[in-house]
Amino acid sequence: MKHKILIHAPNLSTPGGKQTYFTSLLDHFQSDIEFFFYGAQGKKESKLKVISRLFSDYWKFYRLLKKNDFSLVHLNPSMNMKSFFRDSIFAAICSITGTKMTIFWHGWQWAFEKKTVQKILFWFKMTYGKADSMIILAKEFSDQLKKYGYKKPIHQVTTVADPIFFELETKFENPSIENPVNEDLVLLFLSRIERVKGIYEALESFEILKEEYPSLKLKVAGTGGELDAARAYIEQKGLQGVELLGWITGEGKAKAFAESDIYLLPSYHGEGLPCSILEAMATGLPVISTDVGGIKDFFEDGTMGYLVKMKNPSEISEKLRLLINNPEQIEVMGRYNIEYARNRFTPKKVGSELERIYDETVKN
Repeated sequence: MKHKILIHAPNLSTPGGKQTYFTSLLDHFQSDIEFFFYGAQGKKESKLKVISRLFSDYWKFYRLLKKNDFSLVHLNPSMNMKSFFRDSIFAAICSITGTKMTIFWHGWQWAFEKKTVQKILFWFKMTYGKADSMIILAKEFSDQLKKYGYKKPIHQVTTVADPIFFELETKFENPSIENPVNEDLVLLFLSRIERVKGIYEALESFEILKEEYPSLKLKVAGTGGELDAARAYIEQKGLQGVELLGWITGEGKAKAFAESDIYLLPSYHGEGLPCSILEAMATGLPVISTDVGGIKDFFEDGTMGYLVKMKNPSEISEKLRLLINNPEQIEVMGRYNIEYARNRFTPKKVGSELERIYDETVKN
């Protein structure tokens, strides 16, 4: 039987990890999928407008559930102040209308969880706790949910790489390229430009290495609240070789990865499992990142790249130096990452697993 699924998500035309995830899976769903887009749809809003729009979203969501016979609602909160409370009302509406729901936790801020959620577990149990299943990206999220007393199925999954990364020829597969690793190495940082994503650690580590390796380049892709400040930092430090690409997607994003040699994401954000890491691997880039969220559950340190301590530019530059001085290691890691990504992170494989969870949740 084909299930009718309502996915509650931000507008897919706006930047963000959840948007990237669902856009990649659109052509790989077997169920009858409908989206309920919440939020400002990429527009700037006053505080009054935010409040009025929130109530409007809740009312539209309630009416949609009452009007339609959905097999399942898929909610996508993160464990942070804004998302937790906003989306808990959508969970409550599912419970009130008797609609089955699965909760997919995309991010997890431990400071917020400890300071706030642990003190209001009654609210969690009244809203998210009514879910028929939960989906997580890191084992530590599952362990904490069980401590809350949640006893229904919890499924650990991965995020997904954009399908374009599995359609393009990688630099290791083109025999016309004698040396697949660039002589002038290019580093790539692709993420929301926010302090907690490690943008300044990336810039500082680049600054440390620039004197030693004058031809080294850094591409910074994305937009966010720290973009102007990061641009000012680059100008103030007089950093040469940094290129700000802005928000890129599709072929533009694939081109940025293809033209780079090493991927940097020294995040200390409450990550789940960033799609960009999987896309870097699918392109054949070694990854330098931190062991946040679901990264540490699969990442093979020293084989796929390197894990570094949070907020530590000197360690990042040390690991980068290992790769810069051993270009053959970049190729070895890159080839391994391509194979690993093709076996686990394709939209077909990830979509199939999500469909299995939908089916199991609907039937139970």
